[in-house]
Amino acid sequence: MCIDCEAPVAYGVAVFTRVAPWEGSGGPRLLGDDIADRLVTAISVGMYSPGERLPAERELAEHLGVGRDALRRGIKQVAELGLLESRRGRSGGTFVTDKDWRTIASDVVERTFSQELPRLEDLRDFRCLIEGTIARTAARRREADDVAVLEETLREFARAESMEEARALDHRLHGLVARAARNIHLGELSRDLTARATLGLGAEPYPQEYYERALEDHVELIGHVVAGREEEAGRAAEVHFSLTLEIMVDALHSARDSMRE
Repeated sequence: MCIDCEAPVAYGVAVFTRVAPWEGSGGPRLLGDDIADRLVTAISVGMYSPGERLPAERELAEHLGVGRDALRRGIKQVAELGLLESRRGRSGGTFVTDKDWRTIASDVVERTFSQELPRLEDLRDFRCLIEGTIARTAARRREADDVAVLEETLREFARAESMEEARALDHRLHGLVARAARNIHLGELSRDLTARATLGLGAEPYPQEYYERALEDHVELIGHVVAGREEEAGRAAEVHFSLTLEIMVDALHSARDSMRE
């Protein structure tokens, strides 16, 4: 019996149920297979954009709660699909290629989201409630220095020249809102829920086609926080944090459409 099969796997702070063995795979799935599925799925929703370097091996293994050997096996599988490539040198690492995942791995994305979306739908409600509370509290407790840095970071987000830059600024912006709430437990819970809502990777999905929508959401959310409009800030946060699941559902539909072609 394979000791690396059929048991729940802890990815970061969340536990994800193992998927069933592939038909005709010649044996049960291994941990490296599940890591590969998660990386492919992350690429499909823009958690990692074309041309972007993956986090360092140690950091990525810690996010997923796996060993580095298993991570290497997963990365190797995704590279064999053509979605990742290794580059040598001082600026080297593992990079996302510009190949369309729909033509290569629609089945992987369909399998992963078919399994995970029921859990993620339940989690969305809880996450939106918490992020709404954080935004309301930030609107009530924000101070002048919070306002200045929130407005400047929002301007930087509006000028972002890549999805990688936009994702980093999105992360910073929401961290600043949590900081303005002045409660470390709320901040910790927000980070925990982000990891659980993003396949254990802690990176929000950011496809190019959703950038304008995210920008509009941020302008509304930060505007309400800065102005001290508590209820409006809470509602804006709840709407904005529903976007993560919406992007994933769209990817599932896109994968199924590609499989029917």
